Amino acid sequence: MTTKRYLIIIITALLACSAVIFFVRRDRVDKVFLKVVPVKTAFGWGYNIMADDKIYIHQDYIPAIPGKQGFKSPEDALLVGKRVIRKISRNEVPAITEKDLVELGILKK
Repeated sequence: MTTKRYLIIIITALLACSAVIFFVRRDRVDKVFLKVVPVKTAFGWGYNIMADDKIYIHQDYIPAIPGKQGFKSPEDALLVGKRVIRKISRNEVPAITEKDLVELGILKK
């Protein structure tokens, strides 16, 4: 093989490696890890949705019902917070409805 052929092979290999590194790295940057943490509030229990250990959503009381009533337990707050994370992961609006609260057993209908 000639020097020109070696040079073409090396340049092609470098371009392929660069493309792979670019796309793999881009995927990692786009991912955010969410978790829900129950918090004691003045109203009872609430939750924080954490995005890479920073507060992304802070909820002091039960959403979708009138007034400011806290959750009765940290477990209830976790259930609703997990529903919010599920909606976010599905690219839905992370709003909680009365229907969500009934399905999770937070409200009785």
